[in-house]
Amino acid sequence: MTRRFIISLCFLILPFLLLAAEGERPKVGLVLSGGGAKGLAHIGVLKVLEEAGIRPDYITGTSMGSIIGGLYAIGYSAAELDSIVTSLNWGLLLSDRIPLSNVIPEEKLDYHRFHVELDIKKDGLVAPVGLIGGQSISELLSRLSAHVAGIESFDDYPIPFRSVAADLLTGEQVVFDSGSFSTALRASMSIPSVFSPVELDTLYLIDGGVLNNFPVDVCLDMGADIIIGVNVGNADRVPMSELGSIISVLSASAMIGNSANNRSQLPLVDVLISPDLSLYNVASFFNGPQIIQKGEEAARESFHLIDSLAVMLNSMGEAKPLIVPPDPGSYIISEIQTVGLENVSRRFFLSGLQIAVGDTIDFDILEHGVSRLMGTRYFESLTYDLKPGDEGYVLKLTANESARAKFKFSLHYDNENRAGILTNITLRNILLRGNRMSTTFDISERPRFNLSLINYHGENHFTGSRLDLNWERSNFPVYLDDGAVYGSFFHNYTDVSFGIMSSIDTKWEIDAYLEYERSMMHSQTGMYELFSSGINKFGDVFISANFNAYYNTLNRRFFPTSGNEAFIRYRFYIDSRAVYHGDDHARDLVAEAIEPANRHFFELSGSFQKFIRLSRKWVVSPRVQANYSDMQLPLPGRDFVGGMPFQRRSNEVSFVGMSSREKVVQNYILAQLNLRYRFRRNLNITGVANGMMSFNGDGPEFLGFLSAKDEKILGYGLLLEYDSVIGPVQLGVSNSNMNRGFRWYVGLGYPF
Repeated sequence: MTRRFIISLCFLILPFLLLAAEGERPKVGLVLSGGGAKGLAHIGVLKVLEEAGIRPDYITGTSMGSIIGGLYAIGYSAAELDSIVTSLNWGLLLSDRIPLSNVIPEEKLDYHRFHVELDIKKDGLVAPVGLIGGQSISELLSRLSAHVAGIESFDDYPIPFRSVAADLLTGEQVVFDSGSFSTALRASMSIPSVFSPVELDTLYLIDGGVLNNFPVDVCLDMGADIIIGVNVGNADRVPMSELGSIISVLSASAMIGNSANNRSQLPLVDVLISPDLSLYNVASFFNGPQIIQKGEEAARESFHLIDSLAVMLNSMGEAKPLIVPPDPGSYIISEIQTVGLENVSRRFFLSGLQIAVGDTIDFDILEHGVSRLMGTRYFESLTYDLKPGDEGYVLKLTANESARAKFKFSLHYDNENRAGILTNITLRNILLRGNRMSTTFDISERPRFNLSLINYHGENHFTGSRLDLNWERSNFPVYLDDGAVYGSFFHNYTDVSFGIMSSIDTKWEIDAYLEYERSMMHSQTGMYELFSSGINKFGDVFISANFNAYYNTLNRRFFPTSGNEAFIRYRFYIDSRAVYHGDDHARDLVAEAIEPANRHFFELSGSFQKFIRLSRKWVVSPRVQANYSDMQLPLPGRDFVGGMPFQRRSNEVSFVGMSSREKVVQNYILAQLNLRYRFRRNLNITGVANGMMSFNGDGPEFLGFLSAKDEKILGYGLLLEYDSVIGPVQLGVSNSNMNRGFRWYVGLGYPF
């Protein structure tokens, strides 16, 4: 034994001997500091304490120390905590991104499409109070603490526990010793600017690390005689190497004022364990196994003290038996309480939750109901608690409603449509009760505008009247058979539709509506021989009755790994008329392209795509699409083929191997196979092969090459894709049997 060890042991033994003389077993307190992802090292320390046979009598913690310490206090072993944290999808947990399959159909288009979302209030635009809302973390904590739902006092947990937070309004420390376990833990980890604060009664709670990141004093107040402390926080200057992300910078900024308090707590600790975590920062959640190992290594360096402490404790009597309440597994709901509903009716809330009094539920059912409600986009957060009642459990749901008006924007670029700024304003329950209006404008070289106005019928919001307006001005390229660009048109497209919609659940939407379309073309470049003849512009007007069915169970809008997407539409053209502006003698030059063969005809189209996860890294996705019309369609009514995935617009069919709008088709069958490999967390490489057969008969010729022909088209491509914070990033190369040379594609951000 070293001299240092003997001295340390004497200091530990002396208080034990005094207590033993009084017939008392010393109380051991465990204090776990905050530190973001570095707090996962606490699990490694707990493993060593268990190995030595030490079970603390009290636990206090702040931030991540509160989460790890709290879960340990309610009965989870170190091995179970290791399994939980290493199996978590931290990317999803910290993004608050709910599965797209749980988003209601009318919100799917705008979901996860914008970089920034700001609330519109009386005093202007208001930014979110935190980068992360914490919804997913709150749900996880509620699930993990289900077995102690009926325990009000934290002193009655298997191990008495305290969680430390701070009140932003008063600047005072808040110590949780009772109430909602998940709320206590969620409040303790609300790092300012990173996580949204927790509102509780008159309190506005943030991370306890702002005031007391290492709550040794709290543990002593509980009655601890000896303190084992694990400090993973930064008591002193934060190394530059740790400031590797915006989360770590904001976290370090929030904790600057706590350094002095942290240093004052250290002398109160009897056994101090400080893991070497210099290689990691507060955001290093994906390095969980390595951080846990660092905690275990640090504890083993002090194992001589830990083991001697265990021997002394065992010689002074047995510890109090650890009694962990059993998990009921299922819960009979005797009452449903709702808090925070202002603009959303209770009936709408319960219809989305799909849980009623008398139901027997488990956490899968409860979380699915909460996710469905979050998918309505009416809520910023939604937390729940289960408490034993007289004849079952009381389900209490606390809602934080979204602002009724939001402004959103994002940036995007691709080499076919160029750069643009995507802006959106969404209004809910402002114009009328049960009303939703969304306006989206793409400020770009290809400007586009969309207005969607829905007035729901009934408080369940299952059906509604819908008005849609779309306008677009684009560059319409004309390609020669060898793939070279002959010239281009300016294409002005206007679409107005009105009808009814029904979305019984989050998967299906059924629509019936009347539609007015106006498609006009005029010269931009390269069409001199045509437009010099006296033609100004030409096009068509269509009036149609439409019936649509849309099905979507994809888990994500971009780069999904599971689910299906299907669409089918029946369109009956009530009227179709050519529109021509120019000299009469030149009309014959475009007459074949715009004169409908018959004013009354129908069109049937559909598509289906399925995503199948083969393994953790491989996803395969087959896709089929087809279209049939009983009459020859004018040029503006046909479909245009070409372009990479994500580039799907009205009358456009994505086909890898050709540029956007490279081919004109009418009746066709398309098959595509995508194989995606994830070789890093957000980095994929995707191979695509597709083929198309077009059946167009003797359709009208226009310029000799801009015409629908009977063709067999094969194409293939390879895309390097990155799921970034600014949206999908794509770099692709492709080719087909219809042209010579490769097609290159570069895309950044969320497309329109």
